[in-house]
Amino acid sequence: MKQTASRILTGIFLTMMTLAATAQKGVDSNSPFGHGEDSIRCVRNASLFSTYFENKDYDMAVKFWRQVFAECPASSKNTYIKGEAMFKEFFRKTQNKAYIDTVLLILTYRSQYFNEVVPTDLRKSIALYELGGNDPGYAKESYGYIMGVMQSSPQSFDHTYSTLYMAVAAKCYSMNVIQADEVINAYTKAMSAVDSRLTKKPDDARFLEAKKNIDAVFKSSGAASCSNLEELFTAKIDQNPNDIALLKKVLDLLIDGGCSESDLYFKAATNLYRSERSAEAAAKLAEMNVARKKFNDAEHYYVEAIELETNSKVKSALLTKLATLELTSDNKQAARDYAKNAYSLDNTNGNALFIIGEAYAGARIGESFENQTVYWVVVDYLYKAKNTDPSIKDKADERIAIYSKLFPTKEEAFFRSIIEEGSTYQVGGWVNEITAVRFRKE
Repeated sequence: MKQTASRILTGIFLTMMTLAATAQKGVDSNSPFGHGEDSIRCVRNASLFSTYFENKDYDMAVKFWRQVFAECPASSKNTYIKGEAMFKEFFRKTQNKAYIDTVLLILTYRSQYFNEVVPTDLRKSIALYELGGNDPGYAKESYGYIMGVMQSSPQSFDHTYSTLYMAVAAKCYSMNVIQADEVINAYTKAMSAVDSRLTKKPDDARFLEAKKNIDAVFKSSGAASCSNLEELFTAKIDQNPNDIALLKKVLDLLIDGGCSESDLYFKAATNLYRSERSAEAAAKLAEMNVARKKFNDAEHYYVEAIELETNSKVKSALLTKLATLELTSDNKQAARDYAKNAYSLDNTNGNALFIIGEAYAGARIGESFENQTVYWVVVDYLYKAKNTDPSIKDKADERIAIYSKLFPTKEEAFFRSIIEEGSTYQVGGWVNEITAVRFRKE
């Protein structure tokens, strides 16, 4: 009898051991669903969770999600994707910050089970930025995650994360979590990430939009004020006067910030010109001298920039600036000549045509009638300017209305045997242009 009882107990023990061996949770066996009954339960819970989730019944879905998360965490990436979305929704409804911590925990486990450190760190940054509100702690944590990815894996930054990096940095700056130099550093790196993609695919609308957004966020952050830029970079430029990359970066920041009249701009532009005699450096010095109303120096540097420049469109733009400078100084013939040269290099340059018209306006080439005929040529160029570049239409139309009132009258023309409107006429003097006769409308 004792032997029979012993065999029964032994059988029960072995059966229990067998069940324990065949019913293991995935979290224990390091397998997606586990084994035996636990495996069946995990599949069932995952199915129920997914069904309730798709029906947006999150209160029911979370009951089954917790079982899947605890017992078979490696069964599916959807556990984490849907879990993240579900707990974000719980937070939006309740504003209970415990749900933010749960979202971070979900992402940590997603990284652990699916080896996605970089993507999950970026998602943590997004979650903290989206849900953290005005909490400086969450903002700092968000910045830490995204900055860490930028340092370890900058190639991971697409148009979305580049924009996020700038936005997180600006938010942290507004909360006094970071200083202005870190915002400027974030701007430089975010723009670099976008520009590297645009180098390969210049017409990618996503990255073009990202570039615009990054620029807008940076400018609105307040970190790029002239005083901040001077404080951050003056000593660096004094210590590294020949660092071309640094000088170019500072000049770009100063131009974007409207600080081209600052002493730092003068110093950076001068050092760049000494280190690298280029069209770009000469052009920056020209603009600096225009801002300081040193027009002779500006003209000198514009001429040098034009001589060094090889790109026709860029050279045309530089010639247009020089023509504008000459027009401002009332050197009308020089303005006309530079503007004509600019248009010959780029026939889409409507501003060059506008300047030619303005240069001719008021030209003195003879008696009163001859001086009035000049306005036929002036209006010709203004019409051509607005047709070439519609963005200057309003400005051109305003001038056309003014200058058309300065045409000769029909009677004045009659005394010079000019009778037919629309007939060809040669305007003399330094203008020396062929035009069409038109009469002032009385």
